[in-house]
Amino acid sequence: MIKKAERNSWQTVPMPESRSCLAFAREFTQEEYNQISLGLIPQEMEDKWFIFLEDNQFFFYRSWTGHCIYQLRLERKEQGYSVAEAWVNRDSKQYSNIDDKHDIALLNFLIDNLLLGRHSPFPVPTDLPKNVPTGLYQHHVAGTAYPESSQPEPNPDKPEPKR
Repeated sequence: MIKKAERNSWQTVPMPESRSCLAFAREFTQEEYNQISLGLIPQEMEDKWFIFLEDNQFFFYRSWTGHCIYQLRLERKEQGYSVAEAWVNRDSKQYSNIDDKHDIALLNFLIDNLLLGRHSPFPVPTDLPKNVPTGLYQHHVAGTAYPESSQPEPNPDKPEPKR
């Protein structure tokens, strides 16, 4: 039986004052909400995230550091729930990413793969050095295996090469 994640299930640090509003939009059916509300408690060292829902607020923590990286406030709608507010940690001592588009893609990946059991492609950042294997990077960030890896996210400032 899966134990529901709660605030006291893991050691955590509150979201710092240095944060940004994230333009993250997503809706969940009642069935999806029921599933994601269980959250995620790390079971082994490879599990990189601790996630829980409390008072319709979702908290996404890095399991090793206990730093809160994402926070979502959900609102009840007719057919389920939608994200009303989303925040991302911008304290460079806790979280080094500053790319909102990548954070949105990563947050979708975490919800799909870790909470809903889907197999969405991992959002590889466009600035990942060529010598870093994408599967290794994916495991470092998400704790998931290589099969979910995908190609780097498209960069709107860099035109696609002609084929």
